[in-house]
Amino acid sequence: MAQTIRFAISVLSACLAGLTFFTLRSLWARVAPLAILIIGSVLAEYAFNRLASTSTKQRDLEDRTRNPPA
Repeated sequence: MAQTIRFAISVLSACLAGLTFFTLRSLWARVAPLAILIIGSVLAEYAFNRLASTSTKQRDLEDRTRNPPA
């Protein structure tokens, strides 16, 4: 459940960043999507840490150490 919510927040922030990039026509078109992605990833990790059980966090950490992101 916590991983699903983390994934959903990440997808929503990516969609919002893309929409912002194509909507704004100024300097903000470059700055705002990056800020949205950073805030979305921080919020997703915060939500995961608040909602996940200890065993889920441990499995996630073990998975990340065995399969590091590219």
